[in-house]
Amino acid sequence: MKICLLGLGRTGSVVAEQLLKTDDLELAAVITSPGSSKANRSLREFINCDTDLVIRDASSLAEECRKTPFTVAIDFTKPEASLHNARILAEHDVHLVIGTTGFNKLQLHELQGLVRRHHIGLVYAPNISVGINLLLILVQTLAALVPQYDIEITELHHRYKKDAPSSTALKIASTVNAARGIKGREKLCFGRKGATPREAGEIGIHAIRAGGIAGVHRILFAGDNDELEITHRSYSRAVFAEGALEAARFVAPRKGFFNMEGVLAFTDTPDTEAGPDNLQFNYY
Repeated sequence: MKICLLGLGRTGSVVAEQLLKTDDLELAAVITSPGSSKANRSLREFINCDTDLVIRDASSLAEECRKTPFTVAIDFTKPEASLHNARILAEHDVHLVIGTTGFNKLQLHELQGLVRRHHIGLVYAPNISVGINLLLILVQTLAALVPQYDIEITELHHRYKKDAPSSTALKIASTVNAARGIKGREKLCFGRKGATPREAGEIGIHAIRAGGIAGVHRILFAGDNDELEITHRSYSRAVFAEGALEAARFVAPRKGFFNMEGVLAFTDTPDTEAGPDNLQFNYY
């Protein structure tokens, strides 16, 4: 199966290394942003693998699609670039795995439209690690079992991460609200300051950006007499590479808009919860 990788940042580089080590997936092209200093240089200059691949500029993506019959493209870029890439790839019948974070509602809605119009498969998972998606299952169960407990979410990432809070933290919050039958984000408190008391059902979300932290998410369930905390800690970006490769294998023969829960459950049922008003909190 031929794979096109878009984005050669910290995570993209690890994905490239993992792809070159697998037997069933072939890294056929690596695409970087227009004007990047990495373009037209050998991939071996940037990752610890022996390869003859030459990195290409995103302006040549359509040409690369015509030249090489990609089955799946894995995208770890930025929302605007990812959406631009998706339009081109969808026109060439390439399935997509998007691990990019920071999409807004309209951008996610357009991605869903591309899937419908071009009849392709797309896995959208800004946190594509298996562990995080297992954590979501635990959070959903606990939120339903102890609805009276207060919940606080803390996420920690490296100093270079731009979006805050993380898409994963928002997904955790939406999972809690769904389990409790609450719609929307009116019960979310981003950070905490001032002298306002905590509201019933409120979920606190706190973002920390420091050093080289790969990613930590903590969910505190606090009752009057005890507390329970769930923590997921990423030791390296290899967890995202592993998830991306599994998602690529999953989506190759399928059509529809999927999330990582679908990949882990190996289900053919697309994510149909997303409409214009709730895309923001259902696709993470």
